[in-house]
Amino acid sequence: MVIFHSPAPASERAQSLLLVYIRRVVGEVTYEVCEHCASGVITQVHVATPLQDSGLGTRAVSHLRACYPDITWRCCLPQRMTRDLAHRMRLPNNRADLGCPHLQNDASDSRRNKTRARR
Repeated sequence: MVIFHSPAPASERAQSLLLVYIRRVVGEVTYEVCEHCASGVITQVHVATPLQDSGLGTRAVSHLRACYPDITWRCCLPQRMTRDLAHRMRLPNNRADLGCPHLQNDASDSRRNKTRARR
């Protein structure tokens, strides 16, 4: 499995980790980082259904922590699978307070845009 960094289409600040296995994307972690506040927020984790219990989410979050060692991570993940991942990785899961005023508006805007796109 290979992890690639990529800009995310959700907002200007968002980035993605693409989890690739045999030339196929099997997962994605979307996140935002504020270097000014030394905080980051994980806004989405998606792992293909057959691989959900394989540890790919844990590996991706560990990769983020290694790439950004001075960043304090939070998450705003409502799905049960991702809440479990946040609990295992000891990430505060506080959707109301993202911990950084620079990221708060962008993250809520990107969630709102995703909701509108689904309608």
